[in-house]
Amino acid sequence: MSSSESIDILNRVLAILERSFTQYMRYAKPYVPPGREGFSQTLEEIVAGQNALALRVSHTVSEAGGLPDTGEFPINYTDSHDLSIDYLIQEAIDGQKQDIADFSQCVEALRLAPSSQSLASEALGLARGNLEKLEALAAQPQNAMKTGDMPAFANDVPVKNQSTGEPHRQEERKLAAGKPDSPG
Repeated sequence: MSSSESIDILNRVLAILERSFTQYMRYAKPYVPPGREGFSQTLEEIVAGQNALALRVSHTVSEAGGLPDTGEFPINYTDSHDLSIDYLIQEAIDGQKQDIADFSQCVEALRLAPSSQSLASEALGLARGNLEKLEALAAQPQNAMKTGDMPAFANDVPVKNQSTGEPHRQEERKLAAGKPDSPG
């Protein structure tokens, strides 16, 4: 296998590590309702592991005479803003499954470059471990929303609190602006 082929595949590994859905969620800062704080901690652990391995892959690419290329985040990730955390956990699980498939292809493609294959194999193992963490998080029971708790979505439909008759925050903003029929 030529050095340039190995560099290209390692750059693919680097892009997967650096531009994963979990990496994107670090920047998107999703709303995490009370009782689901474990998501933030799990996300930090996953991202830390990916960053540490990405640094080593980047260093290996540089040592081989290549330029590390992390690529861009996929545009479809921007659709994940203002969604429930439980939905985002499932999206992260789906993303990890795709990463595992991609890393498996990279490991196979690097079979003639053992040192590079070792890094890709490590990335594959990391992705499998991350999938287990996310699946464990998804299996945790959701806290039922109690009267007066924060809404499950950042853009919940404005409704009155049924039990107390108090207006929802969005309804309060509309009333304060003198536009009770506005969308929020």
